[in-house]
Amino acid sequence: MRLLRLPLLALLLLPALPGADETRSLLRAVDTVAPAILAEAADKALQAPLITIVDKEKPSPTGDAHDYISYARYWWPDPAKPDGLPFIRKDGYHNREQVDAGDRKKIDHLVDSVTALALGWSKLHREECARQAGDWLRAWFVTPATRMKPALDYAQVRLGHSQNLGNASGVLDTRTFAELVEALRLLQGSPALTVADEAAVRQWFTDYFHWLGTGASALGEHKAENNHGSWFLVQAVAIARYLGRDDVAQKLCEEDRARIGWQFAPDGSQPLELEREDGLHYSFFNLDAQLQLAEQARRLGVDLWHYTAPNGGSLKGGLAYIRPYNEAPEKWPHKEREVLAKNFMRELLERTAALEEAPVLPAKRM
Repeated sequence: MRLLRLPLLALLLLPALPGADETRSLLRAVDTVAPAILAEAADKALQAPLITIVDKEKPSPTGDAHDYISYARYWWPDPAKPDGLPFIRKDGYHNREQVDAGDRKKIDHLVDSVTALALGWSKLHREECARQAGDWLRAWFVTPATRMKPALDYAQVRLGHSQNLGNASGVLDTRTFAELVEALRLLQGSPALTVADEAAVRQWFTDYFHWLGTGASALGEHKAENNHGSWFLVQAVAIARYLGRDDVAQKLCEEDRARIGWQFAPDGSQPLELEREDGLHYSFFNLDAQLQLAEQARRLGVDLWHYTAPNGGSLKGGLAYIRPYNEAPEKWPHKEREVLAKNFMRELLERTAALEEAPVLPAKRM
């Protein structure tokens, strides 16, 4: 999606990793990717600088550099106020300066690097990839001097609102932790982490998963009926599975049936996403989340891909609604400020084809 990469201006002078969507596509379709492409991604990851949560350009406004902090991308200074506060929302207009002031791109850099390195180990058997992945994981989740606090209390701050605390939308920032825990699976048994380090990383995610179930922002995001609720489930289910909590993961997947009914109209449109200034972008964005969740749910005996809600809404209907615009996004009949690139659905369509063919595994007995 249209998210900026890399946290510091100086990094622009260094070899860049593939974009987030490209790197995670490698993870999802690794069995069909040429070894040369995996090798290129691994080489770039090996050259990438290790950036941690404490590498902030300015002192953290919370007073603790270990706090994750980010700023809402569609919020701007109020021109009618001398100090611009409180900020006002302008949907579809990216406040890139605000985004760059926070830690959002550090998360992308972490996940992209560890994913590429984990694939370098698991598919190319390159020990240096595993060891460098371990360096990243220790720095972010183990080492006291650099580890991130396992919470998002200051994510997507809207300056001048809520005492400059974060809000529920900020939980979206770590949706890619779903890919990160999959990379952790690939690294099991590798030289990446000692037994003690692996236990420490797992404890970090245990603490973070607890926050997802108790933190005020997390509880708000869990209730969200639009794409935010979908992405909450994507990361929560993935982390639950990583922690061996398939019982919780299965319940979260089953819960999504109600959300499908909230999100998809009988004609396949997504009314909550069509309210946005970039309706095609957000319809695609939510469908991407729902398909990732369906892929996880299938492994837990929950079939979301073939499900039709009582109102007639379904994931298949959602796909059919936006599919005609894959080749001609400029013909989208609703609001869209930034026209998407032609064939923007390519990877998503490949995944839906795989969902059609893949069997739903038997439900686990709880």
